[in-house]
Amino acid sequence: MNNISINGLDFIPIDSGSSWLGSDKGGWIYASQRPRYEVRLPSYYILENPLTRGQVAVLLGEETQPEHSYEPMTGLTISEIQSLEGKIASLLEVSEINDEFDVRLPSFPEWNHASSQINLEPGIVEILSDAAATSHRGGMMDGRPRPIETNGPLQHHRLAVEMHPRKPESFATSNIPVDRPLPNTVIRFVLSPPRTEPIRRVPRSADVLGNLKTEILWTTVLGIIPSFLIPVIRGFGSYAIDGWANLLFGGLVAGFVTGAIWRPRRPSIAYEEGIQESDGLLANVSQ
Repeated sequence: MNNISINGLDFIPIDSGSSWLGSDKGGWIYASQRPRYEVRLPSYYILENPLTRGQVAVLLGEETQPEHSYEPMTGLTISEIQSLEGKIASLLEVSEINDEFDVRLPSFPEWNHASSQINLEPGIVEILSDAAATSHRGGMMDGRPRPIETNGPLQHHRLAVEMHPRKPESFATSNIPVDRPLPNTVIRFVLSPPRTEPIRRVPRSADVLGNLKTEILWTTVLGIIPSFLIPVIRGFGSYAIDGWANLLFGGLVAGFVTGAIWRPRRPSIAYEEGIQESDGLLANVSQ
């Protein structure tokens, strides 16, 4: 696969492959990163660098380059981004490239899969094409963008990658509004083949009963039992009976605190375990 150049935009090829996203850590603080799941991606193309001010000027047909033309273009809104997508798609149609591609912002699986081959600017916020979400439940397992499935305020938000200001390989995901310009936000585009196969998604539902059993077990082992054992070991066995209410409450609090940090790892979801949209009801899986 060779690079694709369109009006000064240099798209580099990314090979197809499989990768894992999310975390299988069981603590409550990792809930937004669960479940860990496999994504299988076709080959695609991505801009090596975020879009610059000069590149935007060229796409808009401006005759003169703006000041600091090599700096990343920041503060674009979703309507401006979609306008630029349309211009690139038009250029693609009249080029000698015969393949059909979707021109859009990368999905998080595409961005993550290409992260070792693209330039990552420290301290910037990169807007992605995925709809805002509170966890990976319902995520797309073939790399296509997660669709907007809400009519509330979150329909105007998108997933974004926030780069660490000093550690270039460290990042976190967040949801940001895209209906107004925000400082320090940048974009890059992908040329990605349209997905024609049935949608395969991470199951939306957790195994609530299984998770509840796990929580009861470990709250008892790590919280309630030690709470009653401590006064007995220290020679205050009578308090284990007389003050059982206080000890029970203390054990529940201790169990809650330990649950925020640690619980057994949750199952990871392989591609074959995903649920197709046409299947109707989505199966439960412990998340």
